[in-house]
Amino acid sequence: MGSQSAADLGNLIKIYWSLLLGNIVEWYEYAIYGHLAVALERHFFRGSAIGVWIGFGVTFLARPLGGIVLGAIGDKFGRSVAVNISIIGMLIGTCGQGCLPTGGPGREWLTDLSLALLVILRFIQGLSAAGEIVTITTYLTEVSSHRMICRGVALIAVTVNLGFLSAKAVSFAVEAIFGEAAVEEWAWRIPFLLAIIPGMIAVIGRRGIPESGMFLANKAANAHAEEKALKKVGRALSGYWPNILLGMFGVFGFAVVQYSCFVWTQSFLSTHGMTPGNRMIVGLIARLLQT
Repeated sequence: MGSQSAADLGNLIKIYWSLLLGNIVEWYEYAIYGHLAVALERHFFRGSAIGVWIGFGVTFLARPLGGIVLGAIGDKFGRSVAVNISIIGMLIGTCGQGCLPTGGPGREWLTDLSLALLVILRFIQGLSAAGEIVTITTYLTEVSSHRMICRGVALIAVTVNLGFLSAKAVSFAVEAIFGEAAVEEWAWRIPFLLAIIPGMIAVIGRRGIPESGMFLANKAANAHAEEKALKKVGRALSGYWPNILLGMFGVFGFAVVQYSCFVWTQSFLSTHGMTPGNRMIVGLIARLLQT
């Protein structure tokens, strides 16, 4: 990497670090649910292992809608508006899960209420996460210089892995400090609530990020850009729908491997008695192999 390219990349990170931090928080929030699945299964799903993973899947039902809605907001009002909405929504969805009441014998109504609230918060989280990844990808593509656009977008993949690793590290630390019994009883809330710290830093940082110059130029140059964009989308769907379907199913296959390998397996290993230290080692090796 030349000195100029390194300087460009450093300047990009310096200005848009809050976007990258928010993406770390996004994937941390996704992964932490899997690490705490045993406790969630007990408190919200009445011991149903299938139920707890259906709850995990709720976010994926929301993601297409979130991408459409926040993508449209980003195109209409600006990228900075969309990324601020997405990070706040993710924090509400994640920290809210850590604040939910739990029921018990004689309080089944509270368990049902908490489960309904959990599903709603997971849906909000999915809406926001989809808008986050769509908008920051667009944002970094538009603000990166031509000679380093691939490296700029590659930062998104780096932050995805950092998010997964952060979830693994936090869940390991909480269990090591408080013990497995405490995590299943009450300390499962801590990893959810800890998201507020980097999340609020990202919120504050995003208040000052400049709008994409490309977005501003296109908006000023063409008042009918939205109408033309919709026509282009229509032509793409009608003319290239086999390619689009192939791409969608390709992403679907990757997602199955991604989440089954790096989220579900941690819960599986915990249920079958593997120690936190060994789970940490297995997870790190898996991440290194993926990289």
